[in-house]
Amino acid sequence: MKSKTSFINRTILEKNIKLYWPIWVLYTVILLVQGPVSMWSRYRTVQYYYGAKWKKLELDNMSPVISMRLTIILIFIMAIVTGMALFSYMYNSRACNMIHAMPVTRKQLFNTNVVTGLLFMCVPQIIKYAVSLLVCISYGTTQVSYLGVWLLASLGISFFVYSLVCLAAMLTGQLIAVPVMYGVINAIYGAIVVVIAKVASYVSYGLVFSKIVQKANLTWLAPFVQMLNRVGFDPTMKENVNFNYCAQYRFRGTGTILFYVCAAFVIYALAYELYKHRNLENVGNLIAVPFLKPVFKWSVGCLAGLEFSILLADLLSGMRVHVNLTAILLIAVALGMIAFMLLDMLIKKNFRVISKKFLKELIPYGVFVVAAFGAISVYGRIEEQKIPKTADVEYAYINMDYQLKMTNKDIQKVIDTQKTIMDQKDYYFKHRNEEETSYVMIEYVLKDGSKVYRNYEVPDSVNIQKKCKALADEEKKPENIMKLIMECSDADRAVFTGGSAAQYDENYNTLYDKDFDGRVAKSLYKAIRKDAEEGNIQEYVVPTLYDKTGMDGYLFNLNLTFTLPAGEETSTMSYEESSTIVGRMLNDVGIRVDDVTYETNYSDGISTYSVNVEFGPKCENIINALEKNKLIDSKDSLLTYEQLSD
Repeated sequence: MKSKTSFINRTILEKNIKLYWPIWVLYTVILLVQGPVSMWSRYRTVQYYYGAKWKKLELDNMSPVISMRLTIILIFIMAIVTGMALFSYMYNSRACNMIHAMPVTRKQLFNTNVVTGLLFMCVPQIIKYAVSLLVCISYGTTQVSYLGVWLLASLGISFFVYSLVCLAAMLTGQLIAVPVMYGVINAIYGAIVVVIAKVASYVSYGLVFSKIVQKANLTWLAPFVQMLNRVGFDPTMKENVNFNYCAQYRFRGTGTILFYVCAAFVIYALAYELYKHRNLENVGNLIAVPFLKPVFKWSVGCLAGLEFSILLADLLSGMRVHVNLTAILLIAVALGMIAFMLLDMLIKKNFRVISKKFLKELIPYGVFVVAAFGAISVYGRIEEQKIPKTADVEYAYINMDYQLKMTNKDIQKVIDTQKTIMDQKDYYFKHRNEEETSYVMIEYVLKDGSKVYRNYEVPDSVNIQKKCKALADEEKKPENIMKLIMECSDADRAVFTGGSAAQYDENYNTLYDKDFDGRVAKSLYKAIRKDAEEGNIQEYVVPTLYDKTGMDGYLFNLNLTFTLPAGEETSTMSYEESSTIVGRMLNDVGIRVDDVTYETNYSDGISTYSVNVEFGPKCENIINALEKNKLIDSKDSLLTYEQLSD
């Protein structure tokens, strides 16, 4: 009778557990310290500081245990450490031949290492859950369902992540290359997007690197980033007299985890198929799957060539060396061929790779790099020409000298300005490294909720204010100047509470600093508005509109404080530092991501706002109001920045 083959080999399973026990023990200790021990410490602290009110902070205390971001990072680290340990025999010829000579099938070997790895990862998580549950019960916490949700999420993520490690282990014949391959699997999509975005934003006019990265939203192919972005517990906060506390959590990411769990079955099957057909002679090879060697060389070499060509162009640009697109293409081909040659050396483990066969492969590879660069350039040229129709735009932001929000028929002024700026493209590319530049930022918010963003770098010699006269006239309008000064949409509805006036001497010493009440502040506001209506204050607030530097404004600090009705639109802030996980990760590795976004704020009816007002000799209404309210003796006592510098 034919003997039955078991799913796993129990002897090897026991050997793995006994041999590599420090791994799962260390992981268990880390989880316990990060989870229940930290939670227990928090319980003791809040009991001491808040007394009987500490019960409201029960869910806040639970946050270390259910922190999905740290959980995901630890799982990704633990998976690669475990996988490298359990599959280490595959990268030593003697150990590989010996273990495959044993009376055990490759299927059993593979399944045993998969089960062992999952046990190493999942058992510590179950222990953490159990101990955390005991801590909660000991303090009378009843809302423990979140712990169960965390455990199920962690088990699902571990099941998927370990499949990636198994796949990486099958693709290479070198132990040191396993984490590299693991990183490539997780990062290859991101690398492709980054390269496309870098090239497209460099060869086109107005396209922004970070926006192209955001537009390529298929982050399912970048599981680490996808999980960090989509999986987690969102707290619902409530206010108490002296503190805010978490009332409940909402878990997000169930669909994401289910998707990756389903994908894991496919990945495990693929990894097993690769293992089943893996030749023992591939021990020591960088790429253990023969047909993947040219794919690896062509893809990684091309990406390296394109990325380093743009980095070199940026470096030369900082040194005021002009690099045209043809030169960038040639650099990309040259660097790509160097990368291709180095990769071929690593794969063949031989520095003598130059041969007729290699040269025959190098020529079509060079054509491939040119084609890739050309395709990305065409994509960039097509994207830069896209201008939305006025009827499709809900509203638009434009920032030439300062930020304006345009609606209705004024949207056409933004579109006309954009077309005028785009006409400067050839001049910009010809002189991009030869003179100082300024930026014009445009963002359309379309009626379907999508956004179109452009950031144009314009040489100062173009004098964009004169070329875009319609927008410059819009910036000079009293209502827009007042929105800029008062940092709100309608300051006429403001309730003024006070302010201050400070005057300085020629040595920048404070002569006096006087506070005043809401009545005086209101009268000064009316004077400011009148000067704006008469066109007196504009050149001091936005001197670039008048080819001035602002030096002819007064060295005088005029400050107004006020409140606004609830719901009143206040300043729209622009944020340049990336707020996304992808952006922060790219910034951390030296790839600058300026994730510029606009966010409109609204008054809560309680908060106090404060503004400083710039003005100068032409602002007769403000000067008279200052004299009338005895904040200055006369106009003669005021000094301009220009007078001080003489």
